[in-house]
Amino acid sequence: MNIRPDIEEFIGQLEIYAKRELNYPLEVGEILQIVMQTGLIREFENLIFQAKFLVRTQEIMKRIGPGTNGFEKLSAEFQLNVKKSIDFLNMFLERAPSEVARKLTEMFTIMETDSFHQFMKLSSDLSYIKNWQVDGKPLPYEIKSDGKLAVQNTGESKMREEKIHLILVQINKSAILCASLFLLFLFIDSPVTILGWILSLGIESFLVYIVLQIYSLQRTPKS
Repeated sequence: MNIRPDIEEFIGQLEIYAKRELNYPLEVGEILQIVMQTGLIREFENLIFQAKFLVRTQEIMKRIGPGTNGFEKLSAEFQLNVKKSIDFLNMFLERAPSEVARKLTEMFTIMETDSFHQFMKLSSDLSYIKNWQVDGKPLPYEIKSDGKLAVQNTGESKMREEKIHLILVQINKSAILCASLFLLFLFIDSPVTILGWILSLGIESFLVYIVLQIYSLQRTPKS
């Protein structure tokens, strides 16, 4: 499976964030790509939540040791959540290309000693993705959604600009027509008083001012 460039970039950023190399960067990238292709986002977020729980629980079990108070209950919860994680992982593998599904199954979901050890190392990688998410950093599928939203917002902005431009053109045409008709009226039937002339010239000047302001707005470069 060829990993998408944005997922490869995310893996690189995740390793910088974790301050270590991932145990299985290629396999984590493959899982992410399956998630983005299938839309199983909720299932993936459940998987990384379970991964963080498993890593933390295993650390506690190693620290307190068998035979201590609460160890058996903690061990039972650990085994239950291993099963849940395997079930989520299998959801992705069922939808993965056959060669990828076969590889990941052999590596992580066959509960033998070696594969269980590898599964826990994968869980450690996935727990860093959960930490990344908790810190408010976007996951690859969220970045994709934001990009779509940005494109959508750009289209809506252009439509609004076109509508405003059309309204300005219509107002400008109306103002020019009114100014022309009013000027023609002054020549045909001129005011007989000084106040009439002042009022008429004021109206004409106002109409001309509107025309010039709209013309200026239309020529203003868009940012």
